[in-house]
Amino acid sequence: MHIYCVPGYGIEIAKNTWRFQHNRWHLARQEVHMNDHPGQNAQQIRGATIWSWNHESQNKDITAVLRDGFHMIDTQEKFGIGADDSLTLAEDPQNPGQWVLRVFYAHGSYSGSGKHRGAQFYGTPSAVTSHSYTTLTLEYEVYFPSSFGWNKGGKLPGLWGCTRDCSGGRIKDTCFSTRLMWRPLGDGEVYAYVSHSQNPSFDTWCAKYDHTNIPAYMHVHCTDDKGIEMGKGTFRFQHNRWLHIRQEVHLNAQPGQNGYIRLWVDGHAKTHVTDVIMRQNTHFDIDGLFFSTFFGGADSSWASPNDTYTYYRNFKITTDTLNPTQSELVG
Repeated sequence: MHIYCVPGYGIEIAKNTWRFQHNRWHLARQEVHMNDHPGQNAQQIRGATIWSWNHESQNKDITAVLRDGFHMIDTQEKFGIGADDSLTLAEDPQNPGQWVLRVFYAHGSYSGSGKHRGAQFYGTPSAVTSHSYTTLTLEYEVYFPSSFGWNKGGKLPGLWGCTRDCSGGRIKDTCFSTRLMWRPLGDGEVYAYVSHSQNPSFDTWCAKYDHTNIPAYMHVHCTDDKGIEMGKGTFRFQHNRWLHIRQEVHLNAQPGQNGYIRLWVDGHAKTHVTDVIMRQNTHFDIDGLFFSTFFGGADSSWASPNDTYTYYRNFKITTDTLNPTQSELVG
């Protein structure tokens, strides 16, 4: 009701939504986002980049890189780091001279095996933890070489908050995590550990998605003791190219309110779940990067079918927000 078009003149936007006043200063703030390609809608609000790591210009000690570049914290959840294990620096497979993160997965490795099963750590940039952020966007690029066999699936990095135990089948109201997963054939999804105190109940909330004929709802699947699969089957990871991941998470402000999880892959919206209660306990915020990657699953049926790698670069956490168009809503 507040947008008017006048042929031959400008478009009036937000008409009559406010009124200037006499004898006082007014603060005007205008944001404009240009669409990246013809035909796209411009719905992005540019925020601030509060942490980033792109690559190194030479080989370095991985522990120093993670400590200084990723603000890694030492916890019992950390594994797979170092030259004698899975996570090291290696040259970019497409850009020699740039050193990126590389994770090695040994043949037969999975989450419950020994060394060379993947890697995991929590990154807590001070620019994130020194503020109470409830909406943040994580971006990074991931590369799967042709040697990578998908098997049943595995984990990829996402965001996290509060205690470091919302993973591995542990559902708690003291934390959240939003890692990604690859599935058979490279199908992708968000694998979210969030509150099970959904509205009106967890079972009813899940049934809305599990028993539906609405296409947009068919990509969300619940399990009682694991993560919630969001955007399942809406995209597929590919070999021998860098893929750009963009994940936006909003934590609900009050218990019972909705938050959201959004995911874009190579600039295309793949997940947009807006009716999820991210936290019932609202005394925590978003704390940073949960770098977590391995095959699994908790048994050897998930194991890597051969020796293989993944590569990672161009990480950043921002306060950007981006709304999918109506035609892009998929979950």
